Amino acid sequence: MTEHVTQKEMIEKVRAAIKDRATWFALLYRSFKEAFPEKEVERLARKAIFEFGRMKAANDPNDFSPAVWVEKHVSKGSARVFDSDIEINATGAVQRMKFCALVEAWKAMGCTPQEIELFCDIAMEGDRGRADAHGVRMELEERIARGDAFCNLKIFER
Repeated sequence: MTEHVTQKEMIEKVRAAIKDRATWFALLYRSFKEAFPEKEVERLARKAIFEFGRMKAANDPNDFSPAVWVEKHVSKGSARVFDSDIEINATGAVQRMKFCALVEAWKAMGCTPQEIELFCDIAMEGDRGRADAHGVRMELEERIARGDAFCNLKIFER
């Protein structure tokens, strides 16, 4: 039996999966800080997620660039999941995400604004690791987790 899913339904399914992972990350973080100093939990979480980004980069094409980064975001459907606007120019690329399932999950589970900002920054270690592996520069000035209207991810050649 073949199930036909609309684009909207698929976006909701992917967002639900992201929310699940955000929830278990927050629960793990909170549990680990009961047993270990919080600074150590944060350090190790950042290290692990940065390494995840580097692992992800190993699967990227050889001609990886800021433009390829955001084009891949579009081609795999992530742009719709994060309600993204994409801009590619001569100096790099910008990915402006107006929805974040991670932040939505953390809010729903009652995380404090400080936890949400911290968890978001830790999650971004994956993108930092990916950027590092490719030798590109990444900036993230505005963030939904900080109360901004969107996340503004900028990727540039070094």
